[in-house]
Amino acid sequence: MNTNETLSRNKKLALTGAFSALVIVLGITRLGFISLSPTASITILHIPVFLVAMLAGLPYSVFVGAIFGIFSLIQAAMNPSGILDPVFINPLCSVLPRMIVAVISWGIWKLLNLIPRMPKAVSAGINGFISSFCHTLIVIGCWFIFEGKVVREGMGGAGYFGVIGSLAFNSVLESIASTIVCAAVFTGIFISKNRKSKLSQEQ
Repeated sequence: MNTNETLSRNKKLALTGAFSALVIVLGITRLGFISLSPTASITILHIPVFLVAMLAGLPYSVFVGAIFGIFSLIQAAMNPSGILDPVFINPLCSVLPRMIVAVISWGIWKLLNLIPRMPKAVSAGINGFISSFCHTLIVIGCWFIFEGKVVREGMGGAGYFGVIGSLAFNSVLESIASTIVCAAVFTGIFISKNRKSKLSQEQ
């Protein structure tokens, strides 16, 4: 059974609100940014967007993606900390790509659901991995499309693929984190459903 079909509209709205709040809390507290070393750090702020795409559907995931993007825009405007923060003040570089990746994650999930007998946890992990990579590619793409001059100046003249190369290691780490979290969430859902099923049978 498709997970989306098991959720009522009210539950989807509640889930969307909860994940939107999670994005904001993780961002404000900086818990959504994990520093692994002086040169390596990852963000997990995009993972709620993928989870909502899988659990609630397209409109809800696009909304959470927009919340993520708006939060990035506000943070860049009010608390800049990097050379590319001025780029994120442009909603076409902060909000738009996060909404696009929500659509992509939803589409990947739909395609994975067409594979017979594919465990949901496995599909969720694959979706998390691919969607995380797409997030990096789309955000950087929007940088160059809408703020190319600023990006090149900030990155020492590097082009699109040069910037991707410089962020490749972090992107791989983010994709691995996304895979683990998404798979773990759906594993938890599967275990919870099995327990409820056993309890109902016993009663």
